[in-house]
Amino acid sequence: MLNYFLPPHIEFGDGALQNLGEHVKAFDGKKPFLVSDAGVINAGILAKATDALEASGNLSYATYSDIEPNPTDISVTHGVDVYKAEACDVVIAVGGGSVMDAAKAIRLLTTHTPPLEPYYSDVGGAGRIRGDMPPLICVPTTAGTGSEVSHGSVITDTSLQTTNRWRKRAIVTPFNMSNIALLDPGITLGMPPALTAATGMDAITHGIEAYVATRYHPIAEGVALQALRMLSANIQQVYHKGEDVTARGEMLLGSCMAAFSFQKGLGAVHSLAHQLSTDAPIPHGVANAILLPPVMEFNFSHASEKYAKIARALGIDTRNMDIDEAGHAAIEKIRAYNTALNMPTGLGEAGLDRGKIPKLGADAMLDHCHKFNPRVCTEADMVDLFEAAF
Repeated sequence: MLNYFLPPHIEFGDGALQNLGEHVKAFDGKKPFLVSDAGVINAGILAKATDALEASGNLSYATYSDIEPNPTDISVTHGVDVYKAEACDVVIAVGGGSVMDAAKAIRLLTTHTPPLEPYYSDVGGAGRIRGDMPPLICVPTTAGTGSEVSHGSVITDTSLQTTNRWRKRAIVTPFNMSNIALLDPGITLGMPPALTAATGMDAITHGIEAYVATRYHPIAEGVALQALRMLSANIQQVYHKGEDVTARGEMLLGSCMAAFSFQKGLGAVHSLAHQLSTDAPIPHGVANAILLPPVMEFNFSHASEKYAKIARALGIDTRNMDIDEAGHAAIEKIRAYNTALNMPTGLGEAGLDRGKIPKLGADAMLDHCHKFNPRVCTEADMVDLFEAAF
């Protein structure tokens, strides 16, 4: 028996943020709780969200912005305390993937007994999660993670209960999906080129890993390919001409679609990259971009036909290529994107201490994403992939 969960209500268009207050009222909300971070505040985006709430009238709100680039269970717990102290009734996430993931976890603990430990996917947490949570509105400020429509919330576990250091763990449940995703390309216009590139490559990685993941989900496969068409057609445009609101919109919607597609699963790239954000630290999108070509090479014998289809989605003319040639062309296209977007040439240049690789390889095996990789991974494979990307 298969269960597919389609995305929440998605409102897309320049100026969508202006409708925020009306959406809160539609949930009979009286005091929304805005979750954000310092970068979003400094960019003036959170102020646009609060202006929209104030313009709707009769809405007070509380804000919480102590969210780290890799949100921890500590900041989640503090956020829950603020939510309850302020007697809030709707959660609004305004930010990138870290903010949205933290907001999902905060929302969970407003109605579920803390700590987060019982709810992580690696201990069967999905079976302990109920749907009785406050409404969640997500306003993504980057075009990359797609957390606004995903089942997942990735949190850095500091409890030391599972490993001898902090590591990322996932809370995965359909109840994590937001009630409304407001996709407003206008608020992404100020993203600097480096962030634009990193988040864009994150979205492309989602589309590629989801398409070749082992779960049976033909709906997600179709969405993944269309997402890759949109992302590949616009990523260099938004990198060089960030004021192009049409291209920004295509990236934002493509990112959302790629995230929906990873209901099908992800793969080894994410199991590896999740370790780097706590140990290097390397931004998640940058880590994905660097790791994607060597992982695609590793998977080639098990995914060449699908890589050939990905090549076409990336805009490559494959009419005179056989399957293997087209598949390798897809890998070279990713390498070309990394060069064009000025990504680091390897994990070493990005800041990884090579001496950490053996431990990181072991930790990558604890991550759930590689379970859906088209080629089975061993700890030795994970170490080799880190070395290949170094």
